[in-house]
Amino acid sequence: MNDYESIFILAPSTDEGESEKISQRFQEVITANGGEVVRIEKWGKRKLAYPVRKHRKGEYVLLQFKGGAMSVSELERNYKMTDAVIKFLTIRLEKEALAHIARQLQAQQKAELAASAAKGAEAAASESEAGSVAGTAETESE
Repeated sequence: MNDYESIFILAPSTDEGESEKISQRFQEVITANGGEVVRIEKWGKRKLAYPVRKHRKGEYVLLQFKGGAMSVSELERNYKMTDAVIKFLTIRLEKEALAHIARQLQAQQKAELAASAAKGAEAAASESEAGSVAGTAETESE
């Protein structure tokens, strides 16, 4: 099994529900052909570098998966049959690229943990301030 990364662009007129159904169907195509979806990222609507099928914007979706050549060919066949997909690209990832992606994910997770820890400390500080203000108010009323 090889590691692959596939980016497809949906027409901007595609609504959120339809976009979710399309992404789910592509995931099912991969798993039905013996592959495994590693992650899926929705990048949202972005401006295209040049018009594609008379569209200037598109909704980008990144799909990273493990599979064989059969899963890639079936996935690309489904891309071509889906009217909402205006462009796609699938590449096989090398070991160096996988290592780089792993480092990026670890850095992102560390940043998220640090942000959540900071929010937790901030919430604890505001609760202790509220408690000390309430304690001061009680002593003044006595």
